[in-house]
Order: sequence, then structure tokens, then C-alpha cells
Amino acid sequence: MDDNKTAFLHRISNCLGRTTVPQAPPVLQLPNDVQHHYLHGASAEELLKIFCSNAVAAGTEVHECSAATLNETIIEVIGRLAERGAGPILLADEPLWQEHKTAEALQKVYGQVQLWEIDLGCKDNIDFAEKAAVGIAVAELALAETGTVMVFSEKGCGRSVTLLPKTTVFVIARENIRPRLTQAMEYIQERLSAGLPSSINFVSGASSTSDIELVRVQGVHGPVRIAYIVVS
Repeated sequence: MDDNKTAFLHRISNCLGRTTVPQAPPVLQLPNDVQHHYLHGASAEELLKIFCSNAVAAGTEVHECSAATLNETIIEVIGRLAERGAGPILLADEPLWQEHKTAEALQKVYGQVQLWEIDLGCKDNIDFAEKAAVGIAVAELALAETGTVMVFSEKGCGRSVTLLPKTTVFVIARENIRPRLTQAMEYIQERLSAGLPSSINFVSGASSTSDIELVRVQGVHGPVRIAYIVVS
């Protein structure tokens, strides 16, 4: 297999006028680096405004609150988007919920609330996610240019938390809003040494399609409703 690979690469190199196979691909020289200058120097307030505007344009509700009113805001958002009694609530296992006693606050209003429990095993967690009316997770970053959130799928937050429930709520720290995908890639690069999660998901609103006669339909292959809560 290695001999075939080497022969194949040498043949490609010869076609490109090279006598040897490079050890690594050459650094791509771009005519400009506009991706680094876009929104460079923008204030936190400006990034928040752009992020909210683009998220709303994609059909996503955006709410702002302080850390002190986080639980009340989550309860209010769930009440707006999800039907009462439609099913339990699934929380990603985040230190933020323990700090604010979010699970206890939600239980008083909506009844059954469960954390994504590592000890339960993948199947049991996924089975619960399928029944959940609402999934709630903390976004690693948010991107102003597209109204996108970046979510790490790790031990305490499987992909099912945000993909299977009909309604998904993402909590975002205001200071974690970045200009665009360029800064998200830089963030991931910085995390390489510490290890990366099994998957990194970029979410730009509820699942939708415009395949048929360019008519936009939401809720095709994922959450029907999505909301962002930006916490200062």
C-alpha cells in the first residue's frame, strides 16, 4: 500500500514539474487577508449587534440577560417556544447549570429535567434525547458574521442534546462572540494541544431546506425551533 501511495505521489509531482515529493504542502499565498481584517477592532457591543441581526434574519430568536437572571430567561424562552407538557428537558452537563442551580429551577416549572449523564451510556442518553421537548447547551463560541454558534460534542454534551429535541436553546457568553469563521478556526488551532472533541458543530439556526421551488421550510432534519440566550 505504501509503495503504491509513493508511486502515485511521485507521478503527480512529475506531472507538476517537480523532481521530488514535498514533505508538506506549500503555504497558500493569498492576494489579501481580508478574512483577518473583517470586523477587526469591533467592540463587544458591535459584535453583539451584528450577531443578533444575522441570527434573527435566519429565523432564530435572540434574548439577552445577565448571569443573575439566566434561569428566569431560560424558563421564559422555553415557555415561548415549547408546548407545556410536550416532553422533558435535557441539559448538557455544564458547570454553569450547577453554579446557577438551573436544573432545580426548571424542575419547579416544567417537571422532568435530566442532565446528559456520562455514566448512563450513549444509548440511554440518546433515548432520553429522543423524548425530550427541549435541549439546552452552552455554545463554545458565537460568530457575528453569520449568526452562528459553535458547539463542542464532548462527554457531557453529546450531539443528541442539540439535534434530537424539537426545540434547542443555546446559551452564549457575550465575551465569546467572535467576528467570523476565521477566528473560530484560530480558536480550534489553539485547542489542538489539549485535544479536540469528537465533533465540532456549527449551527446557524433551525434545520431548513429550500430545495423545492426555493420555498424555505424549517424543521426538516433537526430542531424545529432554536433560540440563543446571550449572557453578560
